[in-house]
Amino acid sequence: MKVLEMPLTKRFGIIQSDDTNYLLKQLYDKKNLNHIDTLHASAIYSLAEITSGYFLKKTFPQFRENTIPILRSSTIKYKKACNTSLYSKAKLSGITKSEIENQLTTKNKTLFAIEVKLFNEEKELVVSGEFHWFVTMKKD
Repeated sequence: MKVLEMPLTKRFGIIQSDDTNYLLKQLYDKKNLNHIDTLHASAIYSLAEITSGYFLKKTFPQFRENTIPILRSSTIKYKKACNTSLYSKAKLSGITKSEIENQLTTKNKTLFAIEVKLFNEEKELVVSGEFHWFVTMKKD
């Protein structure tokens, strides 16, 4: 199943960003508000986590069909309340793409982190997080 077609992704209004500076966009929706009428932390976390998985699949298309990626752990820091749509960015943290590719082809597994940042419509940082992925090659 493609990331943007998952029921949870659709539930939280997560789509591909129309702004090329960002990967994904979470549409503002009142059903995602908390008790103080700002976006609920779990809705925001969902965008961050889904962004990390989307980035993983987009960055390593050659491994898409023959690997099993598992989110192992994450840390997230909420920096600002939000009442707008959110936009996401992601990048590898502490490792290069070629190092990951090499580990997968030689060891059949790898562990690495993806840094995710979420921004409001005013381009202010709302959330930063790090998502640690364990990826193994499928066995025949």
